[in-house]
Amino acid sequence: MDDGSLAKQLGRLRIQAGNPSLRDLERLTERQGRRMSRASIQDKFSGSSALKVVHVLALVQACAEYARSIGAPLPPADTDEQTWHERATSLPKPHNPKADDHNTEIGKTIPPDLKSLTAPLISAGMDDIARIAAEGIHHPLETWLPTVLAALDRTKMDFQGFIDLAIHESAQQTTEILTSIAEQEAEAAADLYFKTCLRDKHPAEIPKFLVALRRHTRESSYWYEERFIDTLVGKDEWPDTHRPNLAEVLRALRTATLKGDADMLAEAIGVDSSPRVALETAGAFPDDFLGDRERILHAAHKGGPKRLLQLIACLRQEEIPGIDPRETLEFLLASAPQGSSVDFSRALNEAGMHTEAQKLLELANEIPS
Repeated sequence: MDDGSLAKQLGRLRIQAGNPSLRDLERLTERQGRRMSRASIQDKFSGSSALKVVHVLALVQACAEYARSIGAPLPPADTDEQTWHERATSLPKPHNPKADDHNTEIGKTIPPDLKSLTAPLISAGMDDIARIAAEGIHHPLETWLPTVLAALDRTKMDFQGFIDLAIHESAQQTTEILTSIAEQEAEAAADLYFKTCLRDKHPAEIPKFLVALRRHTRESSYWYEERFIDTLVGKDEWPDTHRPNLAEVLRALRTATLKGDADMLAEAIGVDSSPRVALETAGAFPDDFLGDRERILHAAHKGGPKRLLQLIACLRQEEIPGIDPRETLEFLLASAPQGSSVDFSRALNEAGMHTEAQKLLELANEIPS
């Protein structure tokens, strides 16, 4: 087996594992004690650098670890060390004639990592779509994946597996795939892809995705840009779904000088995310004057008395890292708008929070020194 063929097999394993970034693979190989630089890893996957056994086994193990970390472990047979050792040393694998008996004409053309995804297509008589996937796997995802997803959407088949192939594409490719799906009126597939990307992409990729949407010319890109912040915080969907590490996303937006978007995200976290997520995110920032900690907590009053009650209940019931319950409670009470302090106090009393209701009125009546 030549290096080029082995590199393609490694590339398919990488896609099957969730397409970890070069940075992810560098970190995972370092954890093994066999660190490979990002440039070296790129050379191995492209086939432009010789693949030694140690490199192959390190990358296979890194892909396996990444797949486990995202909750989609690879089948043991796909990461078997002896199998990959044989491939790397050009030792032929034993032929199993029984396996050929079960292959269909289409099945023979499908790379191993796609068989689990295309088998249902063949079972449903969608041989043409299975063939598109089989032939497209060696080409950029944006050139064939939208067609496959649109077909699955129309036939009401599950498409999460195909979406997972494209979560970690570049911002430009993600935008191209998303808008192409939307153009084919596959609304459910486009919506799930958008939400999955915003939930699972590395925080540093979120600003790139937002900017790519703004630079794109298709009409659907504007629509997804408008939904960007609400989707990040899981508006109207918590507690079932939410983006983890929102504090890191906020920092990434500020690093990219997307100040307006960062401010809107901080406010949306305070108003629309689950109470625990809002408090956890606020607690991830230092207690600085007019920092994102204060923006998140101060925005809570815009959700009305009900939102204040939710946050206070969470403070009472749970221990939140970085949050002092007493100080945070006082800040929340003091943030209630002057003209609505009586309404907020009444809601607290009705919820049995009499001490908090009295404290809110006292803070509202205080005259600044």
